[in-house]
Amino acid sequence: MATRNIYQQEVYHKGLNKYRVVKATTQYELSQKIDSQKSQWDEQWARITEREAKIKNEGDSLTYALEATLQAESTQNSLDRILTSALHPLPLDMNKLKNLAKFPEPRPQNPTLMKIPEKPQLSDPKYNRKPSFFTLLSKKKLAEFNENYLAEFNKDTNAWMTAKSVAEEIYNRETQKSKVLIEQWDARRNEYLRIQADVNKNIDSFFEKYKSGNTEEVERYFMLTLERVELPFSYEKTVEVEYDAERKILIVDLFLPVIDDIPKLKSVTYTKSKKEFKETYYSESYMKTKYDNVMYQIVLQVLNNIFTLSKPYFIIDSVVLNGKISTIDKATGKSIEPYILSVNIARNAFEEINLEAVDPKSWFKSSKGVSAATFANVIPIAPVVLMKREDKRFVEGYAVSDSLDEGINLAAIDWQDFENLIREIFEQEFNTNGGEVKITQASRDGGVDAVAFDPDPIRGGKIVIQAKRYTNVVGVSAVRDLYGTVMNEGATKGILVTTSNYGNDAYSFAQGKPITLMNGANLLYLLEKHGHKARIDLKEAKDILYK
Repeated sequence: MATRNIYQQEVYHKGLNKYRVVKATTQYELSQKIDSQKSQWDEQWARITEREAKIKNEGDSLTYALEATLQAESTQNSLDRILTSALHPLPLDMNKLKNLAKFPEPRPQNPTLMKIPEKPQLSDPKYNRKPSFFTLLSKKKLAEFNENYLAEFNKDTNAWMTAKSVAEEIYNRETQKSKVLIEQWDARRNEYLRIQADVNKNIDSFFEKYKSGNTEEVERYFMLTLERVELPFSYEKTVEVEYDAERKILIVDLFLPVIDDIPKLKSVTYTKSKKEFKETYYSESYMKTKYDNVMYQIVLQVLNNIFTLSKPYFIIDSVVLNGKISTIDKATGKSIEPYILSVNIARNAFEEINLEAVDPKSWFKSSKGVSAATFANVIPIAPVVLMKREDKRFVEGYAVSDSLDEGINLAAIDWQDFENLIREIFEQEFNTNGGEVKITQASRDGGVDAVAFDPDPIRGGKIVIQAKRYTNVVGVSAVRDLYGTVMNEGATKGILVTTSNYGNDAYSFAQGKPITLMNGANLLYLLEKHGHKARIDLKEAKDILYK
């Protein structure tokens, strides 16, 4: 089955005026690819702004021209060493695919008790000043003297107690607020760590399944690997992969660069009198030869990556590589994506090649590769082997909606009829914008009942649908199972449809997740929307099904 990119997002760089739709098989993968693309564009933009900073005076302009010329020469040399500079590809670093980041929110701080003056003490000097000589001579005056200090002490003690009470009240109030904030923070952190653990566990599982030759994971591994193959220039690379586990054949559809993607700058000079730069480019004939050389090197580079990285696990015996380009048909002005090369090679034949000395074009021709005499002419070819682009779980569905009427109780119909009805009604729903819905083989095991492929670039993708012809309330376990299926399938969303209803725990679990719960009322509404009528009577269904 060809790997489907079911997560996608548009990214744009204002300075470079560049736009691209980034695709991936998981949400986390998508975020990684977007970050990588933005980083690449930011580096390009930094080089441009650096150039502008360097050409403010004549000396910097001459230096820039020399540096640009040397860089152009280096780039041309790199184009000749695409293959030999990457003879020992590194496997995917699983840790880089994982989410190892700490929870980004700082923990709320506990409140601090306001500073309170020390409690007054009768022994404090303030209340123990010595009476005057004349005061000592009069018992009355001495008594008044002591009473005044005691009164002052009592006044200060009362003020201290009031301040202490206010501070403690504020502290207790803030402590309660802080407790709630910390509990909420703990909940968010625990959810973050749970999702992080799931992501990382899935990465570990992905790699183990890849090593054992699992079809979907082999496809995913090489899609990720080949997208990361580095070249001395950039272009919008897209890879599709299909793996036949039984025959250990990997079929790769790879978008290749067009000739305009290949750097053609030869030198840069600075004319003092005109205060301007002049760029010189390589000739058309030179670039055609260079382009062919680059393309054949890329073919060998890709094959070397596949055979080298899969060798320890004995999962690939041969590879079919189909190369295509995205271009404009000059005869019609329309966009086209023709295949321009195709080659099929077995591992034992590939391992006989001395990659350090081979001539890529000669090898391609000797291996019965199919292509035009020169790639610059853009002559379409028929690939040696085409992808099947199908999921073996999918089966043909049958129509149910035509037999519906107001007398049909959906909660009592055959469970297989119900699954086909759900497939049929969602097909009508998604067909309005070019979507596709397929039903899977009947298993009644709680797995995937149908899969929708919505082409909408914003809200679309792969959508897993499960149908539950229930007469009782659907519990949280069914929703958990759906969520697990969404994660395992790499889907953008899951939809659970039932003839009954859901418990509060089911709705609570679904909240904030890419899950839609449709109860019996929602289903009847959807049917009516597309011109079908039926009814749901759970009590009647129980009498029929469980009598």
